[in-house]
Amino acid sequence: MQAMRKSEQIIATLFGGRTLLQGVISKHLSFILYIFLLLILYISMNNTVQNTLLANYRLEKELQVLYAEYTRKTAELMQLSRQQEIEKQLKARGSDLKAPTHPPAWIKSKP
Repeated sequence: MQAMRKSEQIIATLFGGRTLLQGVISKHLSFILYIFLLLILYISMNNTVQNTLLANYRLEKELQVLYAEYTRKTAELMQLSRQQEIEKQLKARGSDLKAPTHPPAWIKSKP
């Protein structure tokens, strides 16, 4: 019964405002403010780091998409630049150009 009475007295002292009146908290006010400042600094730094990581993740995903698009377009360009594809496109457009029958030769000059 006495322990219950003592715990009630401690709770009443904390929530009743007696500690403020007695000056217990005012003695340690600078330390409490320092701890709150550190806590706010920690939370803001953690938030900044999370935002940076999220931005990096989004940029990596965008980079993967762009690289896939680059690879696809490179493959299409390589396909279109083949001689047979060029001949097909010329025929489709009604051109009468044909591939040369004799390949080009190097001309060597004598020194």
